[in-house]
Amino acid sequence: MVTIYSLLLGLPALFAPSLSLEYFHAHPDSVHEQAFVNFLGGYQIAMGYWGYIAYHSTDKNTRKGWLSAVAFLTLLAIIIYGFNVYVRKIEFYNTMAIDLTIWLLIALGALFFRSKEN
Repeated sequence: MVTIYSLLLGLPALFAPSLSLEYFHAHPDSVHEQAFVNFLGGYQIAMGYWGYIAYHSTDKNTRKGWLSAVAFLTLLAIIIYGFNVYVRKIEFYNTMAIDLTIWLLIALGALFFRSKEN
C-alpha cells in the first residue's frame, strides 16, 4: 500500500510538479516550489522502492526498521502540517484532509504490521 501511494504521489511530483502544486493549492508557476516538489517526489519514490525491497526481505529487522521509519516520518508529517495550520495559519484544504487521512492510515498500518514482526 505504501509503495503504491508513494508512486501515486511521487511520479506526478517528479514529472509534473505544476500539477502537484495545483493539487496542494500552492504556486504552480514558482520554479522554487517546483524544484522542492521534485525533491519530494524523488523522496516518495525512494521510500516506495525501499518498501518494496523491505517487503521482499527475509530479514525481520529490515522490515521492522522500514515500518518504523514509515510510521515515524508519516506521523511527523501530520504533526508538522497541524503546526502549519494552527500556528502559522495556513489554509486547510479538503484535498489535504484526504491525504492526511491516508497518511494516518498508513502510519497506523505500519505500526500494526511492525507489531506483527516477531
